[in-house]
Formats: sequence, structure tokens, C-alpha cells
Amino acid sequence: MTATAPSPRDLLVEARTLIARPEDWTQGAAARDAEGEPVGVEHEDAVSWCATGAINCAMYRHVDSLEVPPPLQRARNQAGTILTKTVRALTLGHYTEATTYNDQTNHGCIVHAFDIAIADADRHCGKNSTGRAGGTESAR
Repeated sequence: MTATAPSPRDLLVEARTLIARPEDWTQGAAARDAEGEPVGVEHEDAVSWCATGAINCAMYRHVDSLEVPPPLQRARNQAGTILTKTVRALTLGHYTEATTYNDQTNHGCIVHAFDIAIADADRHCGKNSTGRAGGTESAR
């Protein structure tokens, strides 16, 4: 468990890393095991994640249990909001949720959305942001 909560940007970077390869990404479930069966995002058998499942998995990697402290919950929510805003902008509002976009597009589009969301988080929070000062505004 980390001493301080990661920033929303940190969670976006970790999530993007989780799904960087097409075989590590999935649709129709938050996470899947090696046999393609749905599992919890935090499950040790998870080998692929959807976009939001990857953000949740990144969050759980910072705790020792399923109890998530409020600062980490906020960082996760902000990361999700940044990705959702990115999806809305990329699709000119056609997709209003990252999960729906994930399930109806391809791996390259999702990775591209993460790249833009991370750049957006950089602009609003700074690359070395702790998620404290300025981090809240970027996700609103």
C-alpha cells in the first residue's frame, strides 16, 4: 500500500499500461481471466481489463484489501471523469461513457483515449501532481 494516494494521472498511466497490448484489453466485462471468463478487476487471475476496469485495477494495486481510502477513491473517480470527458470530446458527444465506448470501439481507439486523457491530466494537474492542489478541478 502506498503512503499517499496516487494522482488521477498516475492511475490513468497505470491503467493504460495494463491494457497497452491488445491481448491485455477486453470488452463486455471489467476484467477477464486467461480463459476469457469475467473476474473481478482486483482478482489475481485477471489478465485483461476494459478501460474503466483497468482504472479500478490500478486503484486496487495501491491497497492491501478491498477497503479503499477516500483519497484513493477520489483519485479513481477523477481519473474516470477525465477519461469520460476525453471520450465525449473524441466522439463529439456520441459516446457519453467510457465503458460504452470501450465495448463498441477497438483497442487502438481506447489506448488513444488514454493518451489524450493523460495529457489532459498533465495540463490540469502537472506531471508530478499529488492529486491535491489543482487535481480536483481537472475532474469536474
